[in-house]
Amino acid sequence: MDTLLQDLRYSFRRLLKSPVFTIIVVLTLALGIGANTAIFSAVNAVLLRPLPYREPERLVTIEHLYPSLGGLQAPVSAPGFRDYQERTRSFQSMSVQSSWAANLTGVGEPVRLQGARVTGRFFGTLQAPALVGRTLQPGEDSVGREHVVVLSHGVWQRLFGADPGVVGRSLSLNGESYQVVGVMPADFRDFFNRNLEIWAPLVFDAEQLSDENRTSESLNLIARVRQGVTLEQAAGEVRTLAEQLKRQYQDQYLEDWSLVLTPLSLKATGNIRPALLLLLGAVGFVLLIACANVANLLLSRAAARSKEIAVRTALGATRERLVRQLLTESVLLSLTGGAIGLLLAWWGVRSLVALNPTNLPRSEEIGVDGTVALFTFVVSIVTGLLFGLVPALHTSTTDLQTTLKEGGRGSAGDRGSQAIRRTLVVAEVALALTLLTGAGLLMKSFTRLQGVDPGFDPNDLLTFNLSLPEARYPADTQQIAFFEQALPALGRVPGVRSVGATSVMPFGGSWSTGIFEVEGYQPAENQPAPWGDIRIVSPGFFETLRIPLLKGRLLTDQDREGAPPVAVIDEELVRRYWPAVDPIGKRITFGPPEGVTDTTAREWIEVVGVVGHTKHEGLDAESRVQLYLPFRQAGLPFLAVAVRTAGDPGRYVNLVRNAVRSVDPDQPISGINTMSELVSQSVGPRRLSMLLLSLFSGIALVLALIGIYGVMSYSVALRSRELGVRIALGAGRNDVLRLVLRQGMSLALLGIGIGVVTAFGLTRLIQSQLYGVRASDPGTFLGVALLLATTALVANLVPALRATRVDPAVVLRDE
Repeated sequence: MDTLLQDLRYSFRRLLKSPVFTIIVVLTLALGIGANTAIFSAVNAVLLRPLPYREPERLVTIEHLYPSLGGLQAPVSAPGFRDYQERTRSFQSMSVQSSWAANLTGVGEPVRLQGARVTGRFFGTLQAPALVGRTLQPGEDSVGREHVVVLSHGVWQRLFGADPGVVGRSLSLNGESYQVVGVMPADFRDFFNRNLEIWAPLVFDAEQLSDENRTSESLNLIARVRQGVTLEQAAGEVRTLAEQLKRQYQDQYLEDWSLVLTPLSLKATGNIRPALLLLLGAVGFVLLIACANVANLLLSRAAARSKEIAVRTALGATRERLVRQLLTESVLLSLTGGAIGLLLAWWGVRSLVALNPTNLPRSEEIGVDGTVALFTFVVSIVTGLLFGLVPALHTSTTDLQTTLKEGGRGSAGDRGSQAIRRTLVVAEVALALTLLTGAGLLMKSFTRLQGVDPGFDPNDLLTFNLSLPEARYPADTQQIAFFEQALPALGRVPGVRSVGATSVMPFGGSWSTGIFEVEGYQPAENQPAPWGDIRIVSPGFFETLRIPLLKGRLLTDQDREGAPPVAVIDEELVRRYWPAVDPIGKRITFGPPEGVTDTTAREWIEVVGVVGHTKHEGLDAESRVQLYLPFRQAGLPFLAVAVRTAGDPGRYVNLVRNAVRSVDPDQPISGINTMSELVSQSVGPRRLSMLLLSLFSGIALVLALIGIYGVMSYSVALRSRELGVRIALGAGRNDVLRLVLRQGMSLALLGIGIGVVTAFGLTRLIQSQLYGVRASDPGTFLGVALLLATTALVANLVPALRATRVDPAVVLRDE
């Protein structure tokens, strides 16, 4: 311990005597370690930290799997849930959740609350207790006991001032009285929808549980696996049950239908895992480049310390003692850099969370905590050993007699030292090129994505949701009557150019699909039935979104109850099912083809128009074929409204809210967004990956430039006598310039060559992150190689020009 303290004191004094060197090394390490810490904090929160439930590893979801529909994983149905409960033995408890929202009135302005209806064992399955009061209990999901509600912590604070007395109070939700029974803790997350604000019991009636509704898939299922049962055993039992149900209800399930079990931890992270691991690998490269730079600086510094090392050796210091002393200095530098890096990471994480990345799951949990601090400490120690070991071993082998005879000149400039420095520079360039290639591919991919036509004009569009309480508007006719008043009222707002509504807004975060039969089309054997998006729309919807009419007519006010049922379809449906015939006048009906489902009579719907195809779930997502039905013939208690404005849509929020209240003072609007924001959010994860990887690649490029410059500057300093002699013997300035540039560029080009090979192998790992670009895109590889070569030329040019100004007389006199 005394020896260690002595080494620390000595190292501290030595570093204070070289403030410029110390500051450069510490800042270089702070960048590398800070970047790693920031990304690890996100990886830790999103991927590594257990879900905030008791024994979260036993929580799973069960979904319907349709391989023939592109691997679609769909929610379960009510009769299916009943079977899964009664016919499995691998699960301790099981519950389902259904999307729900409620208009809260009587507490000031009407508010739309996003919530869920859940079966009584939902919170028990999660083993998540309430902060105040209690959670929902088994038995409360039955008729007569279902008018109770649990509040989220956010709603409790925002609307009720965190008053514990709210428990037991009655609230008016959708015009019905609900008693508050509990408040959830602030850290409670419902990973089916992290923005939920209220939970109420889900009650099934006999119709919902009938076997005819086995494909009415709208319930998210969560289950807790029994103690002693593995996930593999539970998954096997679920698959076996799926085969039994398929044989029992052949007319209800597609031939390849199955059940899939997924750990909740994987479901909660969505598809963000590859992007986070990509960024973690990228910052690892940045740290390696930083280590190579610092190792070069230490090797260069060794020249100035060669006499000191020789004297200490002459006084009896062993090589082991010298290596330990030099490693202590390296670790002290890395710990200091790590401390500053931790502060940089804290700032970076706060900036990331402030961006509110809606597509990043568990983003509210990202932060610098004890685990992240421990990671930083370990990385700092390992980094210090990594960049310090080779210089320490090399420096400790100083030739005593040669160094003392030369007065400390040149011992660090031997061939071994220079070979190490050149190798490190080549490695820096190769790593930097790999990172830059990845960033270049993501940039090109994102640029291609930004150029994708969504099929409509997202500019100057304000979108919001209108959901009507069933108690106030129980009948279809009442719901239609409300929208027939509200939509014209919105159209009369000054500055509003047009108004349209739909059951599912493009990029709105939800979707509604169905199977249908196309007149004159028969699926080939082993081919799925026609399947696509089904939307209920108002007159004016296509005009408001500027979706082009290609053939026929659009839906009008005359397409109402009592009129012949009609539909508008998109061009993709025509291309797929009616490629050689005029679709106008053709018919569609819902349900699978004859012979696959029951033979009850179906209502045929006539196609009256064809419109352009639109993107729905994202610019990079494959869209399904689309059917549009008139809302006056369907009737819905909710619609998503689009308002095209003259100018900034954000300025119209209060105006449209007042227009809705002029029809019903207790009717709130919710989900307010501009369409441009929705489109932008759909590419949020790709944008985040691109920006962060570009940032880290930029850091790598700067570090590589500094590394090349440092090595070549030191090389010129070591060769000043040789260069002076060459000039004295008649070598021209241009000859010296070419000599130095040739040496420096040979290192850079070697690194570029190795980097191209490395990048060609590694960029294949990010193919899933790319859109419209191959991982081996030659243009990107060539552009990055030219960028790095140009950077290397600039870094070499300054030392090369300095070499041409060497004065032979001065150099030879000094020698």
